[in-house]
Parts: sequence; C-alpha cells; structure tokens
Amino acid sequence: MSVALTNTKQKDALLDAGVFSRADVETLSARLNEPDWLKSMRQTAWTVFEETPMPTTSDEAWRRTNIKKVKWNKFALNGSSSVKATQALADLPEAVQSALEGDYPASGRLVIANNQVVYLEISEAVASQGVIFTDLSTAVAEHPELVQKYLASEAVPPSNSKFAALSSALWQAGVFLYLPKGVEVEEPFQVAYVLDGPGSVSLPRTLIVGDQSSSATIIEEEISLSEHGQGLNVGVVEIYANADSQIRYVEVQRWGEDVYNFNVKRSVGQNDSNVIWETGQLGGRLTKTYFDSLLPGNGASMDFNGVYFLQGKQHLDTDCLIRHTGLYTNGDLLLHGALKDSSRSVFTGLIKIDPTGQQTNSYLKNENLLLDDTARADSIPSLEIDANDVRASHGATIGKIVEEYVFYLMSRGIPRNTAVRMVVEGFFYKVFDRMYNKRVKEKLFEAVSAKIGD
Repeated sequence: MSVALTNTKQKDALLDAGVFSRADVETLSARLNEPDWLKSMRQTAWTVFEETPMPTTSDEAWRRTNIKKVKWNKFALNGSSSVKATQALADLPEAVQSALEGDYPASGRLVIANNQVVYLEISEAVASQGVIFTDLSTAVAEHPELVQKYLASEAVPPSNSKFAALSSALWQAGVFLYLPKGVEVEEPFQVAYVLDGPGSVSLPRTLIVGDQSSSATIIEEEISLSEHGQGLNVGVVEIYANADSQIRYVEVQRWGEDVYNFNVKRSVGQNDSNVIWETGQLGGRLTKTYFDSLLPGNGASMDFNGVYFLQGKQHLDTDCLIRHTGLYTNGDLLLHGALKDSSRSVFTGLIKIDPTGQQTNSYLKNENLLLDDTARADSIPSLEIDANDVRASHGATIGKIVEEYVFYLMSRGIPRNTAVRMVVEGFFYKVFDRMYNKRVKEKLFEAVSAKIGD
C-alpha cells in the first residue's frame, strides 16, 4: 500500500512575494565590500528568515494583530528617493529639517532616506572625545572590532524573530553611536529616517554602545514624504549600556498612515546602568513593536515613558518586556494612549524576574482614553516572578473621556473641541512630566498636539 506524502510547510507570504531574496543579500555585501564575518552573518540571518514561519494570529504574541491582508508584493527594495545627498542642512526638505531641529544645538545629525545616507554631521568637540557617530556601514569599514562585538549579538540576534532575521540579513545604512569610557555628551544626537516614493521599504538598524560611565541622548524621528501608497519599515534598535552608563533613546514615530511598521528594540543594561526609553507613536497603518529591557547587571535600571495617539483605522501593538536577572535592579514603565474613530491599540507588558533577580523593584502601567465608541484598546499586563525578595506590580485602565471635565471647561466659555483637546493633553502630561529633558518633552508634546488637532 502506498502512502501519499503532503507538504505541510506553512505558506510564507512575505518570502513568496519575491520582494527580498538571497541574491539581494549577496549583492548588498558585494556592493559594500563587506568583510567576511558580516557576509557570513547576513547569509546565516537569511537562512533563519527563510526557516522562520510568518507570525499569525495563532501565535500568542500576534493573536490581536493580523497581518494576513498586507500586500507584500506592493513593496520594492532600493526604491529611489527625492531626497538627495547634501552637506548643507538647509538643502533638505522642510519636514526633514524640522525633524532634525536645526534651530537647536546637536552633537550630531544623520538623515537616511530609503536606506541611503543623505546627510551626516558631528560636532568637532564631541568627535575629539573619541565619540563615534556615523552610519552603520561606515562603522563596519572603519571600526569593525566594535561593530562585530555587538551587532546582532546579545540584544537582537537573527533568531529573535522573523523580522529581526530580515533586518540582520538586509539592513542598509543604519546608525552607529559609540560613547567612550567616561564621556558625557550633553546635546542630543538627531536622526531622521525617511520613507519616500511608491512602495518604499526602510530597513533601519541602530546600534548604540555606551562604555563605562558614559551618557548621551539620541533622538530618532521617522517620517514619510508625500503620498507613497503602501510603505514598509522593518527596524531594529540595539542598546548596550555598560557599567554606570546612561543612554536615553527617544523615538518620534510619524510614518504616513499607509505604512506597515515592524520593530524590535532591545537594551542590555550592565551594573548600575540606566536605559531610558521615551517614545511617541503617532503614525503608521499597522505597527508591531517590541520594547525589551534586559537587566543582567546588578543595580541596572530602566525607565519607559511612552504615548500614542491613534485615529482612523490605525492599529498599534506594543509588546514590552522588563527582564530582571541581576540583583537590586529597577524598572518603571508608563504608557498612555488616546484613540479615536475605529483605531485599535494592543499592549502586552511583562515583568519577568529570574531566580537571581532578588531585591528587584519593578512596575508597569498602561492607561487608555477612548474618544469614540468605535475605538478599542486591549491591555494585558502580567508578572512572572521566580524570586522571593522583590517588589513588582502592574496596572491598566481603559475608559472614556470624563464628560464632567469637558462640561467644567465649557462652562468657562471654552468650545467643546478645545475642551476635549485640553483634557486629552492633560491625560498625556502625566507621562510628559516624567521626562527629564525639556527639549524632548516639548518635541513629543508638539507632535501629539499636532495629531490631536482642533
């Protein structure tokens, strides 16, 4: 008797679309004349990408985010951009100049449009201290020992996920920031990632390394130029905070509302280090982002201050992990979101305390404000504790705007739309008040206010 064998391999819509291929990996390495270790890393990552199934709603982490309807064949790798390379900030489009805050001092500025570096500057005073701020491809050529040690290693290896593997295989340009021992940089580093043109694809990768007792702030803003139909962003951020260092990473995500956005952002904190995440999620059609903080160092800490404002049919899925492995580590996460129309948010937050994580102190909270009956928010905070000498708790709220507040303001002669806006801004200010840097606070507040409108 013969038995018919069936192919049970799961269909891979992204791979089958043909937008990315192993040939693209080989061509990229050859064009950049990359060293053997990076060529090998990319090839291995591509194999992982091929072998890792597409996430589906059958996966717990993706149960509330369905990407089945994404038309992957509408995207095109290496599409041209209207933003041309320049050495003058004034030559960049107004939206890009605004993202870089050209009227304020900065330690360095970098613009990457459709995976191409179009502008780069670094303060001579900062560079003279041994700080390295450049695009990632240049860093590979000029500082291979540093990049090889950290890139796609402990923080976000290709095995992390389907999209992390794609990033490891095909990242282009990207950002590299290295802070030498004892160097404290006051003014922020400004980065703008730009999507431009039909079917645009962005594959940004940011690698930040803070050596012992160093500190700096880096602000990344993500913007779309013009109407480009569907766009795709697959990003990775790796932060390595060595002993007693402090890294503040700020993200202002303002992709166009036709962009599909997938990210893994993860930090590794050593003894007495502090990593601060500050984020405003405003754009994108569908976004799935992992914000993970690993705390293996004794006394390491993390803070997370985040806001989001969604409208239309926007879908935002934020997955946060705070993992405590070292002794007396600290975590504090606060994320506020407002939703209108038919938008939806999903928050999954986990505090995980390993058996070695004694004397941990950790807290996370997600609050949501629904501005329309058709908006929806899902909030799933949780704890996983394997140590017996800890403090850990979480919270979540989902509610409508309190009409009593609106009525009070209207009774003072304030129009309803303005009153609602004031209430929403007050709701967000609980997060803004936690932000140490006034400039960062103002930048995120202005971005959220512009999204709220009148």
